[in-house]
Amino acid sequence: MPVDPRTPVLVGCGQIKQRVDDPREAEEPLALMTLAAERAADDAGSPDLLRACDSIRVPHGLWRYSNPAALLRERFGCTGAQTAWGPIAGSTVQRMLSHGANEIVAGERDVILLVAAESERTKRRAKSAGIPLAWTEQEGDAPDEDFGFSERDPGFGDWERRFRPHPPPAFALYENALRHARGETVPDHRARIAGLWSRFSHVAAKNPYAWIQKPMTAEEIGTPTETNRLVAFPYTKFLVSNMVVDLGAALILCSVEAAERHGIPRERWVFPHAATDVFESTPMGVRDTFHDQAAIRAAGRRCLELADTAADQLAHVDLYSCFPAAVQIAAAEVGLSLDRDLTVTGGLTFAGGPFNSYVMHALATLMDRLRADPGSRGLSTGIGGYMAKHAWGVYSSEPPPDGFRYEDVTAHARSKTVVWDEDYTGDVTVETFTHMPARDAGDDGEDDHLLAACRIDEGRRTWATTDDPGLIEAMQREELVGRRGRVRPGSVLELV
Repeated sequence: MPVDPRTPVLVGCGQIKQRVDDPREAEEPLALMTLAAERAADDAGSPDLLRACDSIRVPHGLWRYSNPAALLRERFGCTGAQTAWGPIAGSTVQRMLSHGANEIVAGERDVILLVAAESERTKRRAKSAGIPLAWTEQEGDAPDEDFGFSERDPGFGDWERRFRPHPPPAFALYENALRHARGETVPDHRARIAGLWSRFSHVAAKNPYAWIQKPMTAEEIGTPTETNRLVAFPYTKFLVSNMVVDLGAALILCSVEAAERHGIPRERWVFPHAATDVFESTPMGVRDTFHDQAAIRAAGRRCLELADTAADQLAHVDLYSCFPAAVQIAAAEVGLSLDRDLTVTGGLTFAGGPFNSYVMHALATLMDRLRADPGSRGLSTGIGGYMAKHAWGVYSSEPPPDGFRYEDVTAHARSKTVVWDEDYTGDVTVETFTHMPARDAGDDGEDDHLLAACRIDEGRRTWATTDDPGLIEAMQREELVGRRGRVRPGSVLELV
């Protein structure tokens, strides 16, 4: 059956990994973007395809370019191409791709380049050695389009402004609530999530573009040591995203009409089937529960419905793996077993988490998987904020029977809320908690402390902290969630 010429299709992917010890010999992010894009065009079998781009989209990075897409437009000679970038969020890549697919269907775009790169390892090594980096300077050139949707961005609530947790302790709050909901002991839970990440490391060991290609045991991953410090209980360094990498990736999305016009072989084509976006507007600190999430449930289930598929029909899956809690909640919400492979790259710890652009690498790897397994379906997901922004996409080497389908499910995804009693003192029950060592305690430089969400008997919530070394030590062995406690003036928690 002929395919509609306006059907969007991915035709090229490229990845690059840079490991150069001397920062003076390393390439800057813009150069890595260029190389990744050229590899994507070569992968499509059409090196001239870059000159045909009518849009170049770059997720915002740790670099200082004001509009890297404009620099790439000049480099590739695609005069007149739209320039765009997206906000800081792990969901940005999929979101930009989804909107590009819609524009191709509508006849507004024909060839879109999505590209990203980071040289964070090089940057940090240069700073440590006092070596200046002669990177391209660009200021004041704003992109034509910003995919930030800032007017709908959930941002931070009062809780985030007061406690200012980094992402690791924020996701650790989810993690400890998950453990209690599953009825696991502290040791059993740590062993299980370390075992899940151990399987991720074995996938990374076979991925030539993975940053860490050494298979690791669950004990190596879950046991705090001098080289595997505790970041936020129960997460060690090898249980969290690793953004100190030099990685780049690119994707080329075009219409079937353009793919045929440029002579791209059919076996290179991978079709987006369905995609969803969601923006959770409820701040984390006042969501009713921590072990499940309305936003990820709405995005995940609706994406599978739009693709007319089910979890057990997905041959290749990459769930956004910034932290184990993110993988577990996503898998549970759509019925994916934790016993199957849930990454194609090795995840953000081992494959690497280049700030805002991991999903670019996941999709590039997924494209190769789907090409090698004709007719199969694959899933890739992205997460932004404290589980606030989600983007899901289903792909296949075969075209979607009803065309590409997309939906923003934000209207169906608002979490139930609970009232935060900021000044409460009295009896409580611990809902979830995490311990933040001094170097990860927050932007205010607080010492080691434990942060806990506590329910008041009337149903309200209060947040409390403690630096009691005995309580902090006890959490390593015994379950604190569900315990009765008392909040003293100054939001100080003690157990009873």
